[in-house]
Amino acid sequence: MPRQRHELGPPDYAILGLLMLGPRHGYELLPYFSRGGELGLVCTLGTPRLYALLHALEELGLVQSETSVVSNGPPRKVFSLTEDGVEAFRSWLSQPIMRLRQIRQDFLLKLYFSRLIPDHDTLGLIERQIEAGRAVSDELQAAAEAEPPDSFARLVFQSRQATAEATVRWLEAERARSFLVAPRAE
Repeated sequence: MPRQRHELGPPDYAILGLLMLGPRHGYELLPYFSRGGELGLVCTLGTPRLYALLHALEELGLVQSETSVVSNGPPRKVFSLTEDGVEAFRSWLSQPIMRLRQIRQDFLLKLYFSRLIPDHDTLGLIERQIEAGRAVSDELQAAAEAEPPDSFARLVFQSRQATAEATVRWLEAERARSFLVAPRAE
């Protein structure tokens, strides 16, 4: 019976992204999420949590598994994406982040996978995120201006706007760098 309630979060999408690159068993996924692993820089998972998420993704119909025997060792489950899993991952990958605090995890994960998936438009992803960041900055500026000059609320909105502007500048620099290293059409 499919699981009814499990809202997908960054670790789920990171697992889907790794499986997008090819089928793997859990022990092949685990090093990515260790403190020294590439994804561990923004998303750490221990063995129990990784397997709990794989099980949840399987119950949701986003991941499927087959048992395989490796050498003379015990049977292992090899996980791969279903069509629904591919669709869910691609949809997530293309959507910009609207909450600034999610840039540090969600967007960095998106950027990581966008660079690894050959047919994904990394520059387009960055451009959509720049537009979203500018929209957030504009909203925060309007909110700050609507508050009394000496109010705490104005201070909070100005602080958040400064973060939004810094994020947009970082994204613009990343866009320029990505444009320089992007393969050129002949």
